[in-house]
Amino acid sequence: MKKLFIPIALLLMLVVGCKHTPETNEVEVETYTLCDSLYMENEYEEGYSNYIANLDLPVTNNDTLRMNILHWMLSPETEDYKSYFENDRDQFFSEEGSEPRSEIQSNYTLAEQTDRYVTYISEGFVYTGGAHPVPWYYGATFSKIDGSLVGYDMFNDLEQLTEIVAPHFQDLYFNSLELVEEMEDMGDEEFMLPINDPWIETDSVVFCYQTFEIAPYSSVMPLCKISKTDLLPYLSEKGKSILFDPQ
Repeated sequence: MKKLFIPIALLLMLVVGCKHTPETNEVEVETYTLCDSLYMENEYEEGYSNYIANLDLPVTNNDTLRMNILHWMLSPETEDYKSYFENDRDQFFSEEGSEPRSEIQSNYTLAEQTDRYVTYISEGFVYTGGAHPVPWYYGATFSKIDGSLVGYDMFNDLEQLTEIVAPHFQDLYFNSLELVEEMEDMGDEEFMLPINDPWIETDSVVFCYQTFEIAPYSSVMPLCKISKTDLLPYLSEKGKSILFDPQ
């Protein structure tokens, strides 16, 4: 019987070990920052052009999920984030950032996750001279079920979706006095959904327009959050599987 003890004990250790190392779709982050400056001058002024990028790089054993998050950050698709942002920095210095005191800052941050999805936020601004910088703010949600980017495919019919999204923006932004003339100038122009895909935050879906996309600079980036319950009649099967617990 003693001869059987070691093999059996090793087998038990292996089984127990497997139970304590289950595969998970949890996403952790590894921070990467690129901060660089270039001194510039012209006949009018002198100063530094700055380039700053901060990334929450995804760390997960779900490789499809990891790659889709990376490709969203680094379009065109690549895994070499260092080379990508170094090239982007060099291009900024040589073209858009050719004026002294110009600057670009970009941040990619993991905002939240559940057992079904993970949401990232991209925000930043670019300043290349003039009265003010141009900011941006948008999100992206990725499915932990298949690793895919989740956006307008959460919904069955975008025309029907417009009918519920439009009144939210009307109430939040375009009923204000300073925007009455702006909306009158648009006349009967068809209401358009934001160019960027919506994303999920907690129990809501977020729709956000970028600077100048639908409103003047003073309105910054019009944004509204609509509860998943209100959106339920418009959701596709994919949307339901991401936003609601399986029954």
